[in-house]
Amino acid sequence: MMKNNWIASLVLLAIASGSTFAQEATLAKTKTIPTTRSELKEVLGQLKDRVPRLPVPETVPGATNPASSNVINGRARRYYLPESWLQAERWGNEAESKVSYELKTQCFWVVSRGNNCHYCLGHQEHKLKLAGLSDDQIGALDRDWDSLDPRTRKGVELARKMTVLPFALSDRDVATLKSEYSDAEIVELVYSIARFNSMNRWTDSMGLPQDPQMRGESVEFDTPTSAQWNQGESLVVAGADIVRPKAWTWQECQEQLKISATRGPRVQLVSKESAAEILQIPLDEIHDWHRAMATLPAAGPEMVRAWTAMLSDPELAPEIKAAICWTTARHNRASSSLAMAKAFADQLKLTEQQIQAWDANDAKKLTPGLVQAIEFAKKLTCDPTKITDADIARLREVFSDRQTAHAIYTAATANAMDRFTETLGLAIHP
Repeated sequence: MMKNNWIASLVLLAIASGSTFAQEATLAKTKTIPTTRSELKEVLGQLKDRVPRLPVPETVPGATNPASSNVINGRARRYYLPESWLQAERWGNEAESKVSYELKTQCFWVVSRGNNCHYCLGHQEHKLKLAGLSDDQIGALDRDWDSLDPRTRKGVELARKMTVLPFALSDRDVATLKSEYSDAEIVELVYSIARFNSMNRWTDSMGLPQDPQMRGESVEFDTPTSAQWNQGESLVVAGADIVRPKAWTWQECQEQLKISATRGPRVQLVSKESAAEILQIPLDEIHDWHRAMATLPAAGPEMVRAWTAMLSDPELAPEIKAAICWTTARHNRASSSLAMAKAFADQLKLTEQQIQAWDANDAKKLTPGLVQAIEFAKKLTCDPTKITDADIARLREVFSDRQTAHAIYTAATANAMDRFTETLGLAIHP
């Protein structure tokens, strides 16, 4: 525990006293959401001077893949997270993928813009330029989708909706993709977009500074900007169309648990028998989410193993991880993820009364760690653009730095699972 952590204590003291210091140091202030492309480039460049919210070393002793630690995000993950959690790093980049790297990167840019994750936006800007896109083509991702080809446009439209409207996804959203994508490609695209959302929540919560170099290339954001990208409104940034409904009540959760067991998937999935063989798990343990993951013969098994490892790791109490998963699913209105969280709680022999206490986040019935983890998971789910230094400081008041990183990563990954299962309409059978 880090109850004497001086940074966390100072932040909380400043906030409690309403001091000018807290305001000036912006510890409780949210990041700017850039309006124009020029403003966007400016804030991306400024991020190079940021100090991370948890310390990240220059090198990670014992890292099995030193090359992946060249960027600060790679070092942060390998310093704080178990190697078993990091298996699922293909991001759906299958050896024989039919969804291009360029298209996925454009979707990652849109996701990062929607979540206002400056770190990931900087990375995607750099990768798109290396892929040959002009500054105007990148600018079009923000303001001119009419200029995109139909396949790309459908991809970025899905990326935007999965990011800012995950609770409003419908049969129609997936059906409209089928004019440009096969069912297997839809699964791959959905998986990638879901994972991009999780990476935004991880890197942004950690407060990582922008890397000065990537893949031996200097990372700069000083290219000339056409006037057209400094006018009009972004097509990505959340606007008046985003009205997040309240989280499901306990009674609504019970109804959704029934729905999650009976609905049919929105795409064709591999058979249970094939999924069991690909994933190397017993046939009677196979659910729709396993069948969807098995559509990705390389990334799928890795993600299933990483998810299992994350939930079973003892560093952060299993009940806290179960509460995080339940909380994100309630607020994202993700039926199957809710059922998965309930199954995990049942495995831990937690009572319905204990789960209902999570919903109320009742400090009289919960440990300080549960209270802070649930509050953080709720904010990271509903308002990821508003995570501040103070939010991480509160976690550090009750958790070690390693446990804090685990709580962040668990909430981020749970948000990915919510989007993956709900977009595809997957079922969890009792």
